[in-house]
Amino acid sequence: MPSFSGNEVTNEQIDELRDAFERYDLDSNGTLSAHEVRLALISVGYEITEAELYDLIHSVAVRDEERLDLKKFIRMMAPRMVHVDSDQSLLRTFNMIDRDRDGYVTVQDVRAIMVVLGEVVTDDDIKDICQAVDMDGDGRISLRDFIGFMHSPI
Repeated sequence: MPSFSGNEVTNEQIDELRDAFERYDLDSNGTLSAHEVRLALISVGYEITEAELYDLIHSVAVRDEERLDLKKFIRMMAPRMVHVDSDQSLLRTFNMIDRDRDGYVTVQDVRAIMVVLGEVVTDDDIKDICQAVDMDGDGRISLRDFIGFMHSPI
């Protein structure tokens, strides 16, 4: 497994980070601005404050540099990817998606997060996603459904 600053990450996690980097390099210049880094972080399950965002960027950037290339982005994210599938991380992600905080993710919540991530999906796609994640088939996505789905082999 590749190692970045003493943190082991899998090739799959590196591919996920590379995909996020490429997807959110909105101006296709090979670097991510702070705004683009934030979108990429959300896409891999992290919602952070603006102060935390700049602290992360400055942890790998040179001087006052505020744009990250792929290597710096991966180095910044490696420590966070080691435990990306932990239940605590999944809880944070679930809570970020559950906009009304009622303990369930709805079709509207899924649609909203897809818009934030810049994904173009149809109503049928969203319905399929919700049905796939609704592990107990009760028509709504609970935290238990979400964690069960995220830990299930694809």
